[in-house]
Amino acid sequence: MAANPAAHEPDLATSLSNVGIYLAQVKREEEALTVELEAVAIRRRLAAANPAAHEPDLAKSLSNLGVRLLGVGRQDEALGPEAEAVEVRRRLAAADPAAFEPDLATSLSNLGIHLSAARRTGEALVAADGAVDIRRRLAAGNPAAHEPGLAKSLLVSAMVRVTGQYDSPGALGAAVDAARLYTRLAATSPAAFADDLREALNLQVMLLDDLGRSGEADEIRRRLAGGWDGRGEPAVPWGPGSG
Repeated sequence: MAANPAAHEPDLATSLSNVGIYLAQVKREEEALTVELEAVAIRRRLAAANPAAHEPDLAKSLSNLGVRLLGVGRQDEALGPEAEAVEVRRRLAAADPAAFEPDLATSLSNLGIHLSAARRTGEALVAADGAVDIRRRLAAGNPAAHEPGLAKSLLVSAMVRVTGQYDSPGALGAAVDAARLYTRLAATSPAAFADDLREALNLQVMLLDDLGRSGEADEIRRRLAGGWDGRGEPAVPWGPGSG
């Protein structure tokens, strides 16, 4: 690589990011952060020389870096890389929405999580709900490709509201919509979506309890206690939601 860095540095950065993902999965968060920082440095240099070729990968590494910083408890520092990833992906999506809007939605959801962790609830809601808006539009045109992402963005939107102790009815609506989507997805692919469905339903139970609707919460609890994996009909209607 030393003889021809331009040819090999993109692959090196990709390998570093992949190693970072693996290290994070095995809870070696500090090492994961170190390799992702190196990947960002490489991709930033490449993007400075050729933005069109390398900015998409730079945004990916910046988003990964935000996650790695959050993983080692450096919440305030995590905001910068994710905000930069949003800025890059917003610019890319303006030029080519079909290619880059899904990535923009992912970064907006991640930014919402980082802002929520920093107790900046208002800004977190703007980011998280912006991701939902993009995902809804994409899912309307291609449900099979974009409904999983929409469900995840809805769950983030609900959690931002819960963390900020803000708008419990809105949080419930988002959790309900996420549960509806995950119910349909888990019906055909339980292994991929049953855990996400359970997370959405547990959040729904908590919010129903908070809103004094314990009877509905208890019905969902009983179904969950029976080991429901998403196949078949839910025990009760999912309640309010934007459909």
